[in-house]
Amino acid sequence: MKQVATSLLIAAIAGAAHADTVSTSTQFSNQNYDGAIVSFDAFNDMGGTRQLTGVTLSYDQTMEFDLTIESNGYTALQAGDWVLDAGFYGVHQMGVFDGLGGDGGPNYPVIGTGGVYTPVAFTGDLGASDGYNQSGPDTIHATFGEQFVFDQSFDNSTEFGQRMLDALSGTEQVDTFLGSFTDLYLEWINDPNWVVDPNNPPDGPFNGPFEDPYYGIFVTFDRLSHTGTLTVTYEYTTVPSPSGLLVLGGAGLVATRRRR
Repeated sequence: MKQVATSLLIAAIAGAAHADTVSTSTQFSNQNYDGAIVSFDAFNDMGGTRQLTGVTLSYDQTMEFDLTIESNGYTALQAGDWVLDAGFYGVHQMGVFDGLGGDGGPNYPVIGTGGVYTPVAFTGDLGASDGYNQSGPDTIHATFGEQFVFDQSFDNSTEFGQRMLDALSGTEQVDTFLGSFTDLYLEWINDPNWVVDPNNPPDGPFNGPFEDPYYGIFVTFDRLSHTGTLTVTYEYTTVPSPSGLLVLGGAGLVATRRRR
């Protein structure tokens, strides 16, 4: 008889805890390299009556970037003489340091939000330089971008997943930091082998490690834009209250007695 009652009690308790979800959405806009604070409702455990077990962040977003590509060489370049690969990527830090982004720190996990890229091995015609002024036949202005949905899901089965759940739990809103970074790779397929004449140096924005005038292709990220809607979906289980367990226990005992 005790064994039957115990089985009924366990079954009743298991049925009392069930998985459910709650979602919150917010708009975001990150322009250039400024970064943006993105705030949304944290998961509230309602005084310990709910336990967070998973979270999904869904970015319904548009990412775009503008490039200016200019040659300061004294001969024209044909499409295929050079190739370029460039990308623009979003990163999302689940917390802020004094209202700003940071390196992730020991407590704030950081995730990627996807990215957009130039077509593989992008190239084009570039005329002989008409003087470095970011216009004319020696220059290409191009925009690259895409609208897409990017999802990231986490649960408490990994250490990083648990850090995500902890960072997004609370009774109020959570402030997060949305940042970005770019990368760029340019390769000569047919090197023009331009030679610098010290008596007639080329035009260009020479600085940093390249202070001496040289010939080449200059690439500038003129604009970065990352906008969209973030939807955060929390998955949780309801924790049975102590009074509920007592009621269930009584029901199990009654059921046992009726089997006599």
